[in-house]
Amino acid sequence: MINDMDSLIQQRQMKAKQKQKNQIPYAISIFIVALAICVFLWKYNHNYVCYWVIGIGFGIVLRYSRFCFSAALRDFIVLRNTKLLKGLLLAMMVSTVGFGVIQYTYLKNNPIDYIRIPGTITSVGSHIAIGAFIFGIGMTIAGGCSSAALVRIGEGHAFPWVVSLGFIIGNLLGAKNYSFWYDKIISNAKVIYFPEYVDFKIVVILQLVVLMILYKIASRYENKKLKKT
Repeated sequence: MINDMDSLIQQRQMKAKQKQKNQIPYAISIFIVALAICVFLWKYNHNYVCYWVIGIGFGIVLRYSRFCFSAALRDFIVLRNTKLLKGLLLAMMVSTVGFGVIQYTYLKNNPIDYIRIPGTITSVGSHIAIGAFIFGIGMTIAGGCSSAALVRIGEGHAFPWVVSLGFIIGNLLGAKNYSFWYDKIISNAKVIYFPEYVDFKIVVILQLVVLMILYKIASRYENKKLKKT
């Protein structure tokens, strides 16, 4: 009986291997198309080529890292896996230093102007909490954030097309009704920019310390889980 089961499993594995198609021709075709688009963009604007190459690079990184904001928190809460969460914290550390250098360089020679300071500096209020809550529900239902949806579209999945359509509809409705929300809620909320109250270097250091502490907690949590297993 056991031998029969083993042989049946082996037959199924062999059939699965036979059904797998060679992906190399598809990869070569896509590479040729990407290269043709690159040449086309070079004729009109060299900056577009940089955006195209960087975009492809980001896509490859996202594809193989499976990086997703939603999955980083979902895997930690549901699966007790901190891999993506630690990656997210590391990304935030890098962006903290990067934006810190850019904004510090700007503020050395310019006054504080929320519109002109590099990066998005906006008001904080109930609209942020409500929007984050609704977006979190959407990400949970969709099974990932916008970047994950785009990656899965590239992999050939069908459901992310529906998710992308929802993104488009939501953005259009948001742009159309933004003036209403701005007049009723956003305009009344306060902009909190820490460098106005504390030295810029201290702000960056404090944020890095907080992120490092969270990273350390995630690492300890992961180590405890490995010891139990």
